[in-house]
Amino acid sequence: MDERIKREIEICIKHIGESNKIRKTFWNMDEKVENLLFGIRQGDDAIVVKDMVFNMEGPYPLNIGRKTGLIHTTSDIVVMGAKPLYGFDAIQAKNLKEAEEAAEDIKKQSDGINVPIIGGNTQYLKNLESCVSFFVVGKLIKPIPDSNLQEGDKIYILGEEVDGEIGERIKKANIKFETFLDMIEKININAAKDCSRGGWFGNLMEMVLKSKKGVTITNIPYADFSKYMGNYLVSTKDDNIIDIAMQHKCPIVEIGYVTDKIEVKIGKEVVIDKDKILKLIDKFPFKKPYLR
Repeated sequence: MDERIKREIEICIKHIGESNKIRKTFWNMDEKVENLLFGIRQGDDAIVVKDMVFNMEGPYPLNIGRKTGLIHTTSDIVVMGAKPLYGFDAIQAKNLKEAEEAAEDIKKQSDGINVPIIGGNTQYLKNLESCVSFFVVGKLIKPIPDSNLQEGDKIYILGEEVDGEIGERIKKANIKFETFLDMIEKININAAKDCSRGGWFGNLMEMVLKSKKGVTITNIPYADFSKYMGNYLVSTKDDNIIDIAMQHKCPIVEIGYVTDKIEVKIGKEVVIDKDKILKLIDKFPFKKPYLR
């Protein structure tokens, strides 16, 4: 295996397990919430209680969060199969001027993706780094877990990398959101996940561990395996996914397929074997969601 790819894979695997101990600390909290479908034990992109979906992200460094934090927080709401409704923010700034300037940029995100900020908190405490966190609420349409890869599924990357200035990020995110929400109404999507921290490969590996399946990667969409991308991994058997993406002028690339053989292959080479995957599964705190 190429040494650079080997290093990238190790970075992704490390990311998957970095919060295991913290999740175990809160493991029994799920039992205290009535009608909880996705919680700590699922570790999915967002929390689902009955027909409502919740996600919190941050703290982002203020210079980053003010131009993309609300977009990224909303992205996890959509990939869970929900329509975003509204959000909250919490800003730590060095002074009022910095907070006001950040609020203007956050408002641009809010208006652009139609997720109104209806509350939150702003403070200027000394000796704290300027940062911002977001909380977004959505209404469930159809739950789409990240843990339901099925043998024979094709795996796609949907949407562009969400980068650039605020306006560019809004445009790319809206196309992806509209396309995905249309897809879940028209075709059967077995699993999906946001390519956030851990990159496209790290998030695909998390889907593999949770689903206890294997994948064969036939197309490397990005040379950087672990970069925060902001597009979606989508797993389905329905080829109509391509037509729906085309209707919305949304980029989509097939990157591989799911197998029952527990291993990860890139082309013909096994890059993570069964023994390694089973060890990762054994250490990974996870319980499949119960979906009625």
